[in-house]
Amino acid sequence: MGIGESFLELCGRVGNLTKQKTGISIVDAYFGPEELRPELQDTQPVDELIAELNKLNDVINDEITDNIRRDFLVGEIASLRTVVDWLTGGDIPYSKLVSELFHIDIQHFSERDIDEAQANLDRLLPGDESQTLKERVYLYEEKGKVSGAELRQLIEGELQEKATEVGNLFKERVFSLMGDDVTDNGVTYKPVKDEPWSGYNYYQGDFKSINAFNTDRSFNRHNLLGVIYHEYEHHVSGLWREKAFHEKGWTELSIVPLHTGRCVISEGTADTAREFLEIKESETEELVRALYKLRRMTSINAAVMLNEKGTPKDEVIEYLIERGLRKPKSAKGSIQFIHPEKEDGTPNIWAPYVFTYYFGRNNFVFPTFQRAKEEDEMKRFFRTLYLNPFSGSSVTWKEAYNWL
Repeated sequence: MGIGESFLELCGRVGNLTKQKTGISIVDAYFGPEELRPELQDTQPVDELIAELNKLNDVINDEITDNIRRDFLVGEIASLRTVVDWLTGGDIPYSKLVSELFHIDIQHFSERDIDEAQANLDRLLPGDESQTLKERVYLYEEKGKVSGAELRQLIEGELQEKATEVGNLFKERVFSLMGDDVTDNGVTYKPVKDEPWSGYNYYQGDFKSINAFNTDRSFNRHNLLGVIYHEYEHHVSGLWREKAFHEKGWTELSIVPLHTGRCVISEGTADTAREFLEIKESETEELVRALYKLRRMTSINAAVMLNEKGTPKDEVIEYLIERGLRKPKSAKGSIQFIHPEKEDGTPNIWAPYVFTYYFGRNNFVFPTFQRAKEEDEMKRFFRTLYLNPFSGSSVTWKEAYNWL
């Protein structure tokens, strides 16, 4: 069995372990050989699983000569070991867990940082001067609010149509610049319930995706339309990854595990999709972006409070209301994503994930994108990103772009 096949097998085993412990497999997508599908893999004692991961790590270091491919896989293996340790009783402090999963340093934001983010939002948000910023945010969100049956209709109708437009923009503004193309069998939009997240891209293989939106939440129409760019870029990354698997024979690319350095770049590129497509922001879209940034920052602080400092849940909810300017229902809903445990007492596999979005964009993807744009190297930027999927990790990103 080769390195790629061994990687699929071990990812499947770790995924089965995480599903047993948390209800969710860390295998986010699979389009590889049928006989190596994750759900077909045996479970094994934890010490044997760790030993197999260590053994594969040694083989990768000994046999793979391409630096970026080797470092990518070594980083993935390290993250998988951390997942196993975390979910089988390892006493790992939250900051160390985030660092070892995603290969980034944990960061949080000062009160001054939050004040500045609120001030920027205050500048952009119209309203009566007698109203507080929080009151104006609530009014803005209420005006554009969609929920229930209206939300389901929007997801299955207007969002589906908008996704086709975004797909065409990627072809016209990115793929044509790259001088390459990829099969795109499209994205289906689907309303779902009972999830800790608001939206999710499920890459299906065969060059297609399902984008799910949680109708337990209410959305702002402007924000929801903007999310299409983020989710469609996830789909685009999956397309190029699948193409590389078929054309290059890199079997390890046919499985997509969560909670690795890949996620940092994946969320960073998705959050930079508007810039990739040269979408000019209206005043409304600038406002949406400012509110999104404030809420990402305060969610990171809330995650640190819950998981690192042991702050009581009610205090964290109040923090999200006062500093993140969320309504109480929204604050309580967002806690589900970052709380260390689910309501049934099992570990919440999403608890460390919140860092990937903000830092993936701001510490990795967007600064590199800006440099490439300034140096008229956009073609090479996109070819590096999409034609070499091994560049897409916090472990390999700087090495892959050291030509800039």
